[in-house]
Amino acid sequence: MKALLTYVSSLIVNEKDKLVIKEQDDGFVRKYTVNVAKTDTKSIIGREGMTIKAIRSMVSMASINKGIKKKIPIEILDDECV
Repeated sequence: MKALLTYVSSLIVNEKDKLVIKEQDDGFVRKYTVNVAKTDTKSIIGREGMTIKAIRSMVSMASINKGIKKKIPIEILDDECV
């Protein structure tokens, strides 16, 4: 899932060198944190959140296809939040 999220996110953002994806797995929930540049936050979220909703749906469908039955939340942070 991390590779898919990295690939899709890298297609959207302009500053690919500042794109960092972290994965946390506590047994019940696998959580991904996407760190992007401040200027790319608007691009990754999209108008009314449609882009991030599509990314979340894609990752959820890929995880179901692999047989993973955990919730997979995706959080977006810009470099000022880090």
